[in-house]
Amino acid sequence: MEQMKDILKIPIEKESDLNFKNDKCKICNQPLYKKYNILGVDRTVRISCECEIQAYNKKRQDEEVREKQQRLEKLMTNSLMDKKFKQSTFGNWDYDKGTKKMYELGKRYSDNFAKCKEKGLGLLIYGEPGNGKTYLSSCIANELLKNMVPAICVSINGLLSRVQETYNKWGKEAEGDIIRGLCNADLLIIDDLGTEKKSEWSKTMIYNIIDNRYRSNLPLIITSNLNINPSTPNGILTELYDRRTEDRILEMCTPVLNNQKSIRINQAKKKTEIFRSILYGEE
Repeated sequence: MEQMKDILKIPIEKESDLNFKNDKCKICNQPLYKKYNILGVDRTVRISCECEIQAYNKKRQDEEVREKQQRLEKLMTNSLMDKKFKQSTFGNWDYDKGTKKMYELGKRYSDNFAKCKEKGLGLLIYGEPGNGKTYLSSCIANELLKNMVPAICVSINGLLSRVQETYNKWGKEAEGDIIRGLCNADLLIIDDLGTEKKSEWSKTMIYNIIDNRYRSNLPLIITSNLNINPSTPNGILTELYDRRTEDRILEMCTPVLNNQKSIRINQAKKKTEIFRSILYGEE
């Protein structure tokens, strides 16, 4: 129907003017004009050949890529992503920082993110401090960013501090803008849940952030040093936050225990060996 309306707007062509309208595209050799009979009147219209359609689609794709790049640059700024974060990738995965099991988990999740996003599927990666959870989540975020998928990775403390900063500039109403703005990211990664200073305000804010992702059916990855037992209701998450928060997290995020021992201890030993080598010449 819309096509018919557009055709009716085109003026009637004289037969003498139709000779040059047998033109074909010099590249794909498809006709560039087509005659329609509308209510007994012949009308000739300019149509797009395959080359022009492809060029138009490419222009649209280029514009979408530019828009995504702008969104990603903004997300990178808002994510408080530092230089160390940007160097964490699956391409240069360090097995001293993360196990093969964690590498395979993160890579599979990234490779299948489109399906995970469609179902709103996330991860709750927990375990003792310093065993590579942040490293894994950083690699996931960077893999998605490399593929032009908007992802934001931020520590819970950095996120709450960002909200508090807005109070001084724009007042409490800006709080909602930040929470809604997080939905610009296809994936939100909250690192170190449980390390924040506990207060009624922080508990409410964390619930609002998680609930906003839940209602938008957008995936969420959480890392935590908390001793989480997913099979036990009213566990540590309920104790620190409330039952609603625990229910939301466990519904959205599949719990994964990272039982690797702390890598920071091994790194500290290596640095001690380097230190002794420099100072005392020991091999």
